[in-house]
Amino acid sequence: MRATFKLFLGAAATLASTLLAGTVLWQVTGGLSSFTSESWRRASVVAHPRPLPDAVLQDQHGRRFHTRELCGKVMVIDFVYTRCPSVCKVLGGVSAQLASRLSDAVESGKAMVLSVSFDPANDTPEAMTRFKRVLEPRETPWMVARPLSSDGRRALLQTFGVEVIPDGAGGFDHNAALHLVDPSCRLTRILDYDNISDAEKAVRALL
Repeated sequence: MRATFKLFLGAAATLASTLLAGTVLWQVTGGLSSFTSESWRRASVVAHPRPLPDAVLQDQHGRRFHTRELCGKVMVIDFVYTRCPSVCKVLGGVSAQLASRLSDAVESGKAMVLSVSFDPANDTPEAMTRFKRVLEPRETPWMVARPLSSDGRRALLQTFGVEVIPDGAGGFDHNAALHLVDPSCRLTRILDYDNISDAEKAVRALL
């Protein structure tokens, strides 16, 4: 009898552990609908839009502004560093093309396409200007800017869920996407950077 009871307790403990693990997995993966950190980041933003933190930025012309000053516009924001040899150049080219397609909305003050550097020590206004010139065949209303404080940089990366890891060679590994911010200054969607048409449609739907 005692042995049977011990077996019962062991089985109950195993079942409880399994149920607990399953509950945690369900919560972490959003009901098992997303198994990667990137897909979970995207699902989380859709379910719970995130307010844009206030940070002071400086653009490629040296002009300073607060991110909260941009409220009222539909924004597409990506994160780069100008020394990046690979995906940042792709992101920059995409942003230039998207800004060109949205030039009517950008020039009327209803939209903005912005690349934010997470390497402000190296990405001076001059470096950001060079980055922009190389990646756009003709001038577009695409803007490049850098945060002017470590707190602002940290707040932006945390809010947008951008992971930046030193690669050991002076550069960074990081996730890459287009981030859609609505006129209420809330991050509402994260989009693939290789589909400019979808990004344009998403912006125009919020204008």
